[in-house]
Amino acid sequence: MNIDLLITTNFEKHSKPGAKIVISQGGGRSGKTFSILQLLILTAIQNKNILISVVAENVPFLKRGAMRDFRFIMQECGLWTDTCWKKAESTYVFQNGAMIEFFAADNPGKALGSARDILFINECNNVKYEIAFQLLARTKQRVFLDYNPVSEFWVHTEIMANNEFSEQWEYIHSTYKDNEQLDEEIIKTMLARASKDANYRRVYIEGEVGSIEGLIFPTFHQIDTFPDHPHRYGLDFGYSNDPTALVKVATRGDDIYIDEILYRTGMVNSELSNLMQSMGVRKSYDEIIADSAEPKTIAELHRMGWNVKPAVKGADSIRAGIDKIKQYNIHVTKRSQNLIKELRNYSWVTDKDGKITNKPIDEYNHAIDAVRYERSIIIRKNHSVTHPARVRDDI
Repeated sequence: MNIDLLITTNFEKHSKPGAKIVISQGGGRSGKTFSILQLLILTAIQNKNILISVVAENVPFLKRGAMRDFRFIMQECGLWTDTCWKKAESTYVFQNGAMIEFFAADNPGKALGSARDILFINECNNVKYEIAFQLLARTKQRVFLDYNPVSEFWVHTEIMANNEFSEQWEYIHSTYKDNEQLDEEIIKTMLARASKDANYRRVYIEGEVGSIEGLIFPTFHQIDTFPDHPHRYGLDFGYSNDPTALVKVATRGDDIYIDEILYRTGMVNSELSNLMQSMGVRKSYDEIIADSAEPKTIAELHRMGWNVKPAVKGADSIRAGIDKIKQYNIHVTKRSQNLIKELRNYSWVTDKDGKITNKPIDEYNHAIDAVRYERSIIIRKNHSVTHPARVRDDI
C-alpha cells in the first residue's frame, strides 16, 4: 500500500529502528507528536493484530492533541473509515485487526490494565511517574515519550540517570528546523518571543531543558467537573494576537474553582456575544467582570443585553489580584487546557542578575487575568468601595 505522508526530518529521525524506549525531547512546533503518530499508523498497517496505546494527561488534552492529529493524518492519507472508529472506546481498528487506542493517564484502571505492544505517552512531563512506570512495564515492544523540556522531570531522573535503564533508551532531539512543514509566520512569532525571553528560547527554540523559576501558581488541582456552586465570570478581551478569555469562577471556603469557557483570537463583539450565549452564559443575569481598559467593548456588550461590569484596577492591582487568587486552594477543570498551560508557565520576572522580582511576566496570563478581574469584586468590597447589590460574596 502506497501512503502519501508529509515527510519531515523529524519523521525520519523517529522512523529508524532503535532501543525500546525512545525519548523525544524537542522545542515547540518541531513535529514530534505528528511524526510519532505517522510512524504508529504505518506500524499498525504493517503489523496484523498489533495493539498500540496513545496516552496523555487527560481526555480533553487527548482530544485537542493526539486524537485530532491522528484523525487528520488518516484523512489526509485517505485511510480514515468511519466504521473503524469505535467512539465509545476511543479506538481505531484497522482492516488487519491492528488497533490504536487512546486513553488518559488519569485513569488508573487503564494504566494497570492489560499489556500492549507499543506505547506513546504524549507530553509525558505532565504524566506522573507512578502511572508512566506502570504503562512502561506493561509494554512489550517499544515506548515513545515526547515532551517540551520545560524543566527536568522523571525522564531525566528516573530513566536517563538510572543505570537499570541504560541499555534500553535512545534520545532524539529536535527543533522547529526539523519540521519543514512549519509555516513561516509561526516561526517569526516564535523567534520574536524568543528575542525577549531567554528561557523560552532555550526550551521552545533550542529544545533544551529550561528552568521556570519563581512560578506564581506552583500548585493547583485538576477536577473533572465544575461544582454546582454560585458563580461569576471573568472576561479578558483580546483580538488579533492575544486571545479573548472567559472563565467561570466559584469559591467555597478556602477553595476556588475555575472553568475555561472561551479562549479564542480574532473575534468581534457580536461573535463573542453569540459564543457566550451558546456556551450557556445567561444574558442580563450572569455577572461578568471584564477588563476595565475596554469601556467601549463593555458598553457594547451592555447594549446587547449582557450583565458586564468593569474590573477594579489601581496601583499594583495585578499583584493584588494574584495575592487574592493565591489565598485559595486552586481547582481547575481538566478541559481548561489553555488555563492549565498558563498556570504552569506564569512566573515572576527575573532581573539581569537572575534574581526573582515581584513583577509577573507579561505572558501566559490571559485566562489568569480573567480570573483576577472576577476576583476584583472581592478586592473592591474589602476596600469599602460601593458595588452593585447583586454581587454575591459567597462565591
